[in-house]
Amino acid sequence: MLDRTIPPASYSLKIPKIAAPEITKLSNGIELSTYLSQTQNLVSIELVFPFSDLTSENRQKDNYAFRMLLEGTVQKSSKKIADSISFLGASIEISHHPDFETISISCLSRVFPEVLQIMKEIWNESVFPEKEWNTIRETTIQQNAINLQKTGFMASKLFRKKMYGANLDYGYSLDSTLIQTFTPELLQEKFNKQKQTGPALALVSGWLQPDALKSLKDWLNEFSNIGNLAQKSSLSLPDLKGDIYWEEMPDSQQTTLRIGKWTIDSLHPDSSLLNLVLEIYGGYFGSRLMGNIREDKGWTYGIFAQRVPNTGKPYWQIGTDIKGEVALEAISEIKKEAEILRSQLVDEEELDLVKNYMIGQFISSVTNCYGLADRYKSMWLNGQSFERMESNLKVLENATQPQVLETAGKYLSLEDAIFVLAGKKPD
Repeated sequence: MLDRTIPPASYSLKIPKIAAPEITKLSNGIELSTYLSQTQNLVSIELVFPFSDLTSENRQKDNYAFRMLLEGTVQKSSKKIADSISFLGASIEISHHPDFETISISCLSRVFPEVLQIMKEIWNESVFPEKEWNTIRETTIQQNAINLQKTGFMASKLFRKKMYGANLDYGYSLDSTLIQTFTPELLQEKFNKQKQTGPALALVSGWLQPDALKSLKDWLNEFSNIGNLAQKSSLSLPDLKGDIYWEEMPDSQQTTLRIGKWTIDSLHPDSSLLNLVLEIYGGYFGSRLMGNIREDKGWTYGIFAQRVPNTGKPYWQIGTDIKGEVALEAISEIKKEAEILRSQLVDEEELDLVKNYMIGQFISSVTNCYGLADRYKSMWLNGQSFERMESNLKVLENATQPQVLETAGKYLSLEDAIFVLAGKKPD
């Protein structure tokens, strides 16, 4: 008979050998990195276009200029572009981040040549039609009006503004006045000026026939140069003063809380240990903050702590939606849990559990070429080499109780953190 009072045996996970991508540096500086697998019949391509000017107005122009690429060409309307992509069972998606724009292409390997032709057409022949721009602009403004009623949106908006100021895209939150000043002509002019600036990274995962890969490489070689990620020294940041800031929303039944402070970047020797500390603190379901704020007190459905490795300036943050009447009490409990981690050795059993959890999460994310590519992209964006990925895992695997205590002592103080709340102020 199975004795259900005895938990199954557990073992420390072994870190597998991680496959490196095949990297080709093109003559114009573009890095073409590939994780090719003949067992796959799909291909995924990420084109990463970094920008060094992170002012909000410029980056928003870039944002909408890239979005307009799918809205019409000399030969095709936006509907025909969408129909052409759908007919091939493919997708072309454009996403915005303060540091970069990304074009993601996914399709069956056998139809990639046709998808690449569409990609070339939207890049070289886009016409930025006024009707489509008006639709994007009005939809965005309407969505913003809805978001302004949400505590989560308002807390994040105020938090980013306090951290970065409204002049940087990191701190920007949609300004209807700014978007109203944009015209199709202005966006097309903006795009045309950087049309020959190609992606810094082209990341391919899945399978491409050699001739299809050559076609991609030939197109990438047509660009004259590449973009650059922002340098920290070029940013003008506000003075960060530890304090509590409220965005009052009297009709709200809940309060959103954001806590944060500047921290080390991904190249710092303590980076992996800090990630481990934040995991123990609030990174997974069994974390200290979840156990206290959710399980013991029932004040929230979830709370998280994580590092945000923005290229310009990284920070770590805590976030949660909480009962409004206990918001200030929750802050006290969050501070208390931080001080416990900074003053007491973590239990060895808890440390082993979290290390195993983090290593397991990593292993489950790299079971195929697509997961490996996602991990490599994250490392690349943080300025890390592939070898750093393996060394980070070794640091995690060998982390000790005293190292956790020392790292928490260095980086987990909340004395100089900012506390942002959006919702109804307690009486």
